[in-house]
Amino acid sequence: MMTRDDHYFRNTRGENDGGIDMNERVLAGRYRLQEAIGGASDLFLAYDESLRRQVAVKRLSGNVTDSNRQHWEQQIAKAAGLHHPHLLGVYDVVVEADGIYLITEDLEGDTLSRWMRVQGRVQAKTVIDIARQLSSAVVQAEKHGIVEISIEPNSVLINQDGFLKVIGYGPLLSGRAQTELDLIRTIGVLLYEMLTGKPYSHLSPVPQVIQEVQASLKEAGAEHHWLPERAERVVLRALGFLAQGSYESIHDLHRDVKAVHHALGQLADRPLPARAEREQNASYLERMKDSMVDAAQEGMEKVAKLRHMEFAKKVAEQSTPKRFSILPYVGILVLVVLLIGGLWWSLGDDTSTASTGANQQTTRQFAMPNLLGKTEREAVQVLSGNGYPEAKIQWVYSATEDGETKGKIYRQSVDPGTSVKGQGEMIILTVNGTADAAQQPGERNELPNGQSPRQQTEVGQVPDLRGLSKQEAEQLMLKHGYHYKFYINQGDTPSGTVHSQSPEAGTQAPQGTDVTFYVSQ
Repeated sequence: MMTRDDHYFRNTRGENDGGIDMNERVLAGRYRLQEAIGGASDLFLAYDESLRRQVAVKRLSGNVTDSNRQHWEQQIAKAAGLHHPHLLGVYDVVVEADGIYLITEDLEGDTLSRWMRVQGRVQAKTVIDIARQLSSAVVQAEKHGIVEISIEPNSVLINQDGFLKVIGYGPLLSGRAQTELDLIRTIGVLLYEMLTGKPYSHLSPVPQVIQEVQASLKEAGAEHHWLPERAERVVLRALGFLAQGSYESIHDLHRDVKAVHHALGQLADRPLPARAEREQNASYLERMKDSMVDAAQEGMEKVAKLRHMEFAKKVAEQSTPKRFSILPYVGILVLVVLLIGGLWWSLGDDTSTASTGANQQTTRQFAMPNLLGKTEREAVQVLSGNGYPEAKIQWVYSATEDGETKGKIYRQSVDPGTSVKGQGEMIILTVNGTADAAQQPGERNELPNGQSPRQQTEVGQVPDLRGLSKQEAEQLMLKHGYHYKFYINQGDTPSGTVHSQSPEAGTQAPQGTDVTFYVSQ
């Protein structure tokens, strides 16, 4: 609904349905309506004058009545509490005399239906990723109590990078909600149509559908011999064509699709020839982002609950006539007293002032800069200027044949533009070269206060990694302050665990030393 795709919404620029003057109507004193973008004149482009950004506005007046108002308020509060990359974000809610207005993010892109018509047949890896995104959005919505959702191709947006947004759920749903069985079957139909490039027909014989899916997956087997069998099983079970029947829940489908997607990502981490590695670098950040999103879901639930309570309270307050209260004036008086006391304390105690300044520096947030193509020295200078401590930077050295990035950073674990705290998470920077050759001569000890990009002061013992999983070995390296790289090959330990390392366990080595370990295939 927040798209410029004319195949999804009829452009109604200049219409003035319901007496709304596009040049004068401002909601809540900050959202200035600009143009209608919905055929029913319930969707608008608007400008948030407070945060200076483009937003979209959906009016619910036609659906909200006195009898169902409480239900809608509950649905709005749940939607506002969601925080998921593949669900349209609800920023705010405004209650006016003529109805309820939802303020959402404004998106650019095509509907999935139009994108599929343009693409024709789609590669198996992309199909699996799209299924993962769709099922993940449904699972997250259901987790927050939203069962009214639709993932029909016209209620899903996709951008040129293949990133999806489900826009039809909860209070944003226009049309019929799908049951869980409908959602599973819809994903199955989408998988079939993307793999084969043909429209699905419910009248097609089952053997014919199976044969067409198998034929479309043959090319994928040339790169990953196991992929056709696993992808075929997901598609046919979603369609209900296997003897065991369809998936019992969308959670089961999401688990299987996510497992296939994860396996594709694991294989992409193997050492590759220089040309193949350059081709894989484009998708590395996307896979990293995926894993970070999944790992952060638990923390997001707490944030979602707080937002849920905040929006529910806001809707209740705006729906109830305001009464005079002395409490705001008491609050202002207390604030003035605290402000005067704070000024006296800070002016009278230098130690307190310095401590406050240091605390602000450690908690200040900033947007992660783009460090790709920079040298170690340049990257440390940029991060230090934003208050990011050098101790939180982990260097990984992986030499490639790409001459353009020689001695420079070509991967970073935190995407550019991501909001981070000055004393926040560890950032991993990958340099094209070795630990000794990555810096240009004369770059050491040229940072402010005589710092160097890599400080190797403490000496410790290299821990024993044999038998650990790749993730456990990486965490142990970060904990002890060692740089690392790994390879996957044949070994004598179980698949996915470390079978050898260099230097050997127990070797005395300073922090920053390069450690290489080998994982059994």
